[in-house]
Amino acid sequence: MKVKLFIIILFFISNNAFSQQAFNLRSITAGININKENYSKVLNETAVFLKKGRDILEKEGFTLEGVRISTNPFPFYTDGFTIEQTLDLIKKINDFTSEHKIALSIGPGIINNTYNREIVEKICTILTNTSASSSIVIASKKYGVHYNAIKSAAEVIKKLSEVNTMANFSFAATANIPSETPFFPGAYHNRSYNSFSIGTESAKLVMKVFSEVSSISNAKKILFKKFEKEYKLIEKAGLEIQNITGWIYEGVDTSPAPMKNISIGKAIENLIKAPFGSPGTITACSIITDVIHNIDVKKAGYSGLMLPVMEDEILAERAKEGRYGIDELLSYSAVCGTGLDVIPLPGDISVEKLEKILLDVASISLKLDKPLSARLIPVKGKKAGEDAILESEFLVPTKVFNVK
Repeated sequence: MKVKLFIIILFFISNNAFSQQAFNLRSITAGININKENYSKVLNETAVFLKKGRDILEKEGFTLEGVRISTNPFPFYTDGFTIEQTLDLIKKINDFTSEHKIALSIGPGIINNTYNREIVEKICTILTNTSASSSIVIASKKYGVHYNAIKSAAEVIKKLSEVNTMANFSFAATANIPSETPFFPGAYHNRSYNSFSIGTESAKLVMKVFSEVSSISNAKKILFKKFEKEYKLIEKAGLEIQNITGWIYEGVDTSPAPMKNISIGKAIENLIKAPFGSPGTITACSIITDVIHNIDVKKAGYSGLMLPVMEDEILAERAKEGRYGIDELLSYSAVCGTGLDVIPLPGDISVEKLEKILLDVASISLKLDKPLSARLIPVKGKKAGEDAILESEFLVPTKVFNVK
């Protein structure tokens, strides 16, 4: 009897531990409101919260890659500041977060349909002098396509590329992105209270499931069952953090974020038995998207399929082979995720061409009512088809995309 009881307990523990290690958590992201008077106090309180949140998640068996802070849009707490004064304050905030090993997003510099040269200069100055992330909103349900803001975003991308190629890794043009997403660089806070959300690296589970399914026809059902089980555990932990800390749990971003060899490209190839970009790719994207949209948990952020080219070894390799390009990625956005993410472009691309790419992203986002973003990286001195190798442990080499 004792032996049987021991086996049952051991099975329960092993099964529970497996579930919570099916994939890592990318981040717990705290959303806060700051101003020039209270930022130091709020940051200290947030660091305490993030430590507590990490402790709870790890106690529950999760592996957490990092912790993050997203603030209210930075113009709200730098209103009336010169560029120098703005940089000085952001540096102080960034120094604190860096010291505590917390990633920082200062939110969008422009949230409506306006062109603002000063904000363009501020974003460029901040991103080339700190490790903070920022963005510009290029479309919203309220204003439609933000034509004027698109011009601002295109200028930021071009200016950053001329100073520091990697700075564009920390900038996004965002369309219809809700606040409280855990993923950078589009994250921002828009609540009257402190809150948090959780991001995952669940591409690992998609890879596993799609390597085991017998056919495309039963892939959705099997993936849904696995995903819902895992995300229910994450939600349980998130609500526990809320109950213990008093910070409001906004939800989990169900996007299966990849990271290098944890590859969503490989997952799709496992399913369609062909290279990413081949016929069947859109079907696989649609299956994943349907699953992550229909999981019965509180969702935050994108909750869509991410295809970040230079963060995914297979996506990067297939781009290098010429199996897909910008047009194909935009077409995939019709059934999946996040737009154009970590796309290397020719260094001499014009502001006007960047604007047109952003217009396409904004238009698709509004037409299909889905959150999309563009993280475009012109590579100085490089032309279409040449190698794109950026100095970052998080990025893998590919080729510079052609812009027609």
